[in-house]
Amino acid sequence: MDIKGTTFTIVTQIFLLVFLLSASKPVKADDKTFVRKLCDQTLEPDVCLNCILSDTGRESSNVSNMTYSILFCMYSQTTYAHQCADHLYQNTAAVRLKTTYRVCRDTMLSASNTLWDGLTKMEVSDYKNAHVSARMAHLDLLRCVFAFRKYANVPVPAELLSYMVQTKRLFDAAQFMFLLLD
Repeated sequence: MDIKGTTFTIVTQIFLLVFLLSASKPVKADDKTFVRKLCDQTLEPDVCLNCILSDTGRESSNVSNMTYSILFCMYSQTTYAHQCADHLYQNTAAVRLKTTYRVCRDTMLSASNTLWDGLTKMEVSDYKNAHVSARMAHLDLLRCVFAFRKYANVPVPAELLSYMVQTKRLFDAAQFMFLLLD
């Protein structure tokens, strides 16, 4: 690597370190502005902002608290998706659809439980394993989607799809937050 490349890398790392240090401190003056600035850097700024600002129990605007809020929103959405898939499972007699809904119901339950584990890891500052939990829950979400193609070859019902899309969007926002915590 030449001197310009090395200098650029060092300067970039210093800026990232300064940003991380400032992002990890609580900001009291204008919480919403800070949250907005951070969320604007994610793949899903509106989803990130709405989730974090809806968490009235969040004590401060540091990255770990905001990531916790996003994981909790993901947990809530997967719980709703599980309940929706279970309702669909309970109310169908078609064998192929019943199999599809069962697989989806089970994977959404797994995702919900995995995210709950991730939340407990966040509480003890085990960010690396909390991130693993989020990624595992995301894989469960994809398993549910694939079940519709594999067993019944039908589209995902709108209500269930809505919960799943919201979960995926929250996962995309969480990815950025976890990068700041690593």
